[in-house]
Amino acid sequence: MDTWVWIVIAVVVALVVLAVALAAARRSSEARRVRDRDRAVTLREEAAEAHVAAGRTEAGAAVARADADEARLEADRLERHAVDLENEAAEAQGHADDRLAEADRLDPDAPEGGRASHDGGHRADPTDPRR
Repeated sequence: MDTWVWIVIAVVVALVVLAVALAAARRSSEARRVRDRDRAVTLREEAAEAHVAAGRTEAGAAVARADADEARLEADRLERHAVDLENEAAEAQGHADDRLAEADRLDPDAPEGGRASHDGGHRADPTDPRR
């Protein structure tokens, strides 16, 4: 055979090999695109689930904060009430001491100088933690 026939056969074989290589590369590229697309779908689904979970956590945090704010308000109200009661008790104790002093002043049998209070002169301190 002539040389030109071998050249044509070599060119045809090279073109066939090139076509097969291009087809394989195209299939590989398409498979990679399908895998990447599937992975992207999976990531989007996971992100959506994470957003839902984050929203639930955020809602739980808001409820907990509201509960804490409510408890703080209640504690403040109770503290004011306790202070009011302590002041009322101190005032009542003062009135009782005044009445006792008046009784001692009027009583001819009371000791000289009278008593400062019914508890021997020691008035209860409303802020004393031992009460």
